[in-house]
Amino acid sequence: MKNALLSLLLVILFLNLSWAQKHSFSIHLSNPIALFQKAGIKLEYKTSKIGLLLAGTQYYGNLPRYPGTQLGVETRFYRNATEKREDYIYGKILGGNQQAVAASGDGFFRREKVDAGNYYGAGIGLGRRYHFNHLFLDLQGGLKYTQSEVPQADAFYITGPGSFLDLHLNFGFQF
Repeated sequence: MKNALLSLLLVILFLNLSWAQKHSFSIHLSNPIALFQKAGIKLEYKTSKIGLLLAGTQYYGNLPRYPGTQLGVETRFYRNATEKREDYIYGKILGGNQQAVAASGDGFFRREKVDAGNYYGAGIGLGRRYHFNHLFLDLQGGLKYTQSEVPQADAFYITGPGSFLDLHLNFGFQF
């Protein structure tokens, strides 16, 4: 599996370099509104047509209770670019590790036990990036499929790290 991912990454990088006219690097920071649940960063190598991103997210385990780390690779195909915005189509693969959490509380405040385990997934969607000189705002939405090695509650697939909706709002800086 690692060899296949490395090969895919190298092919995308080669195609990116061969089509490139203008190169840039970007740092994407997670939406500040979601900081109670997670913190993440994406590093992007971008040309005028293709972007290759490496992403890392740390989930704290608040609402829902799924602490752990998620890593991913994303490819973007940019189109309809103007001076102030760019549209793109993206595809991503991801994997994560969920930490174990013991059951706690009583009644309404009861929290169920969460088992430790790994999960993997892939997603596709559309996005738009607004430019403000070197700063940018990045909006994206799509669908994601996630498979976990351990049984999961519905919250994991609705609002947790394995959410089938892949919605992001990021701020960033482009070099």
